[in-house]
Amino acid sequence: MEFSSLFNSFAGSWGDEILVWAVAAVAGCICIVALVNVLDMFIDNNEPG
Repeated sequence: MEFSSLFNSFAGSWGDEILVWAVAAVAGCICIVALVNVLDMFIDNNEPG
């Protein structure tokens, strides 16, 4: 099997679905990091002292 035919099989709809899920996973990780940073800032501002 050549690499070109293997790449063409991944470039089909299955490859598009993997790409969509990869982008969604990266976006989810960025949102989780942003949420943790916002909660950390909120907790730090409410501490007495």
